[in-house]
Amino acid sequence: MTPNPKPAFPRRACAAVVLATLAAPWPALAQQERPSPVQVTRAEVRELAPSVHATGIVRSRAAADLAPAVGGRLQWIAEPGAAVTAGQVVARLDTRELSLARAEQVARVKRAQVNLEALEREVVRLRASGNAVPRFNVDQAQSNRDIAEADLQVARAALAQTDDQLARSRITAPFGGIVSDRVRRAGEEVARGEVIARLVDPDELEIRLFVPLRHVRAVQPGATVEVVADQREFTSRVGSIVPAGDPRTQSFEVLVKAPPVAGLLAAGNTVQVRLPLGEPQRRLSVPRDALVIRADGLYVVRMNPEKRAERVSVKAGVADGDWVAVDGTLQAGDTIVVRGAETLRGNEKLDVVGVFEAEPKRLSLDKKTSGA
Repeated sequence: MTPNPKPAFPRRACAAVVLATLAAPWPALAQQERPSPVQVTRAEVRELAPSVHATGIVRSRAAADLAPAVGGRLQWIAEPGAAVTAGQVVARLDTRELSLARAEQVARVKRAQVNLEALEREVVRLRASGNAVPRFNVDQAQSNRDIAEADLQVARAALAQTDDQLARSRITAPFGGIVSDRVRRAGEEVARGEVIARLVDPDELEIRLFVPLRHVRAVQPGATVEVVADQREFTSRVGSIVPAGDPRTQSFEVLVKAPPVAGLLAAGNTVQVRLPLGEPQRRLSVPRDALVIRADGLYVVRMNPEKRAERVSVKAGVADGDWVAVDGTLQAGDTIVVRGAETLRGNEKLDVVGVFEAEPKRLSLDKKTSGA
């Protein structure tokens, strides 16, 4: 029995199906173009200055390691954190041995005085005797008197030295401040010149930072700098510069005045400092995030009146904070893309979802606000 052959599909019907399929509306093509969400701002002319950023350490301008001028047993020492005034006693040594030495030297001074007075009277008596006493005896008496006078001076000098040691047994604060560290404790034997405590003035502060040596001639005393401490930004001034560079780190030291605002800074804080390296220049500027770097160069994306993306080639110049000077066909007032420019190739429809906010105004701690 022969099986029935399969019915052949007509070629005309197959072609009709293909044509019908191509004629049908494709869903992806039917969709409208989706605009790209971007954040924008306007190119503007700003005063920019070249600058360098450095990390600084806040330290006290008045800090001292306290050490006794004489050795001995430490009798008492102030606790860490104690506030002291200039001249106030911070530590005392046991002075019993020195007190005994002083008593002995007082007695030696008195003995020398008595001896000198006796010899003075002897010289006067011999001189009054006239020719009855040989000249040799008078000269001998005068020599003994002079030796006794010298012995008295030696005894008085020894007594003064002991009094000075007694005075130095009390270690006083050279300036008002806070005892930051107690190195030795009461009852311990300490040697002369051995550090027993540290004193700092928490109100007289400065910022110490190291700047690359190539900028040594660009940073000037009195220049205004920007400091960021604990997420607060303010301005201050360069106090002094140590132009001698360190050959190992290729840097030099800059000291910045710390603002007199209570609670803002403390010794040991780490802060960020921006130092200007030249006079400000008025330049056409864009935010740093608006620059797109590619292998073929640097460009920004401008939004045209039809709200479409346009690539504009630029050259970057001076940078100041979040803003960078640019040269190119860009003009002040042009709307440029700050966020979302990396994915744009050109002519895309743009949807503005936000406006870039410029840097906030900095807190200037000058004479008008320093007491606030």
